[in-house]
Amino acid sequence: MSKIDYYQIALDKAKELGYDTIRYCGERNGWKYFNIFNWITRGHKLGLPHIIKISADCKSIILIQERSEILWAIMQKKLHGS
Repeated sequence: MSKIDYYQIALDKAKELGYDTIRYCGERNGWKYFNIFNWITRGHKLGLPHIIKISADCKSIILIQERSEILWAIMQKKLHGS
């Protein structure tokens, strides 16, 4: 069984959506969360961050719309030191 490269999957989805950088946020209920953004805008406040989540089997990749889930992912990113 081969290991799934979630980072590459997240980067491919980010590029598809027009972003060039990803940062791992955390994992919850089998979903892996990634912050996606353009490197040139790092450190700038541009509203709520864009977060995608990837299912364990990689069949679902979702751009999160729910504010509470976005805030959870950002808090996890801060706890991980990313």
